Amino acid sequence: MKAQSFQKTGRYKAVTEIKENGAEQLTCIVNLIRLGGISENVFTFEVKDSELFEDIFITTLENPGLEGISEVIKMEVEYLACCAEVDSYYFMVNDKNELIKLPHLTNVYCDNSNTDSQYTFPSQEYGIDGNILETETLYKETSEIKYVNLKQSFTWNDNKVTTPKNTAITSN
Repeated sequence: MKAQSFQKTGRYKAVTEIKENGAEQLTCIVNLIRLGGISENVFTFEVKDSELFEDIFITTLENPGLEGISEVIKMEVEYLACCAEVDSYYFMVNDKNELIKLPHLTNVYCDNSNTDSQYTFPSQEYGIDGNILETETLYKETSEIKYVNLKQSFTWNDNKVTTPKNTAITSN
């Protein structure tokens, strides 16, 4: 099987809503909307700093290699100041079209940043059957991958995400 990567999608979009909360600070609410047929709000959150909020990027991974999961949605929320901070939200879509949310990840990119954290699924390069891996990738100056470090492993079994007590990973 060829390694897959997340791709831009038109099946989901982020809709932002600005609310006045009586104080000088405005509140920015973001809704992740599933498009097609009847549009549906699938996730809502509040932007943590509306003054630094920059953009939202949505990509999907088709057939991630987990039983009962048709796709993974990745929503990246970018904040800009002297460095860029990106909060990544991952949602697995099961056969019943329900979303299973993974813990969100945060990356900070400054001038000399050469690492980022992400989830790696079985259909991707470095993926392992039946596992969702939280990995940290270290890049060379040329943006090529230098190495990938395992931070945490989750097991997908019986339609549940679990954190095994033993974090050692073996393959055949």
